[in-house]
Amino acid sequence: MADLTLSRLSDAFRVPRASRYSAPENGGDALPLTYGDLTTVQGVDRGVYLCPKIDTAGAGTYCVAGFEIQGTVSLFDRDGLIAPGDYTLNLANNYQGQGVIATAAFSVAPNQFVEAICKGKKNSGGTLIENPAALAEELILNLWGFSAQEIDNRTLNILKTLFSALGYKAAGVILEDHAPMEALQGLLGDFLGSFEVSPTGRISFSALGDEPATVYPVLFVPSRRIRARRETELGSVVNQVPMLYGKNFSFLDGRMKLHESGETKKDAASQALYGARLPEGGRLSPAWIRDQATARAVQERIVERMKEPARVVEIAEESLRCAHLEEGDYAAFTVPWLRTEQLEPLVNQIGQVLSVGVDLRAQSVTLRLRDTGLYVKSGSLRDTTVYA
Repeated sequence: MADLTLSRLSDAFRVPRASRYSAPENGGDALPLTYGDLTTVQGVDRGVYLCPKIDTAGAGTYCVAGFEIQGTVSLFDRDGLIAPGDYTLNLANNYQGQGVIATAAFSVAPNQFVEAICKGKKNSGGTLIENPAALAEELILNLWGFSAQEIDNRTLNILKTLFSALGYKAAGVILEDHAPMEALQGLLGDFLGSFEVSPTGRISFSALGDEPATVYPVLFVPSRRIRARRETELGSVVNQVPMLYGKNFSFLDGRMKLHESGETKKDAASQALYGARLPEGGRLSPAWIRDQATARAVQERIVERMKEPARVVEIAEESLRCAHLEEGDYAAFTVPWLRTEQLEPLVNQIGQVLSVGVDLRAQSVTLRLRDTGLYVKSGSLRDTTVYA
């Protein structure tokens, strides 16, 4: 079941293109799939994304969105804002019988191109879909065609509630063919979320710093002949997050238009201990963040979760039983001479694999595990059975 879901998540999804209509200007142009609040003007009198000309008859008909939308739309060409009297909007148009889209039919030809700003797709209750977890659900069910039974609703609702409490809002435009897995990782990753496919084949969700609701250790690391030590991973520390955001999706621009230095959300105490530590690459550039409040909320959460070093356990195991582990897997291990923060022995502690080093000559494996703080339970208590 899990393999089937993973396979479908890895399959390419083809975005709808102008070639479905009888007389497009360029048949390869994608119909823009618009989500969230895209009403911020980008630069001086410019839109957020290009509208493809799907019919060259007369002054031209352009696709504003690849599905029905509601609310105010503004259109721009090379000369700036286009007068509303120059075109007729139909925000729910079954154009040429090829499915409902939003269109703009021009009576006066625009100058060279048409760009738009609008609010994207709404749910069945008429509410704009902008909670990142709700948007992930929308894509999974209504764009990529998965069934409701393939979603773990409990973890999805937990993530929706968290994102709502944090004030996160997502907005963006899908214009390229993609694998659902990659698009989902991009969307959720911008807001410190993640997903995985459970053994039952359901897509479950979690947030940075929060382990999945149910962790499935791949194996128990043999405990009789191991050497282990604990260290703090200074490389995991992030205490300030510069961010570029507000992506323009028009290929005539394509830049991030806004910047937050991270100064307002940095952790001074962590910087005093470890120095200023930034994300890999020196900054983040999330494609789905468009407003300052969300940008700062994400900066704050990253710093809150990563201002202290991760606890890492390195285990040298004198066999090849662990050689098949992969980065990201969970494994249970017992190292009773090391202790938790509550001074309990690390018995059947659960770690997430950071790296696997295999030495075929010595017939041994060196594991680096991030201590999740979780452990294997027997009932409601820690399972203290020592597994070979």
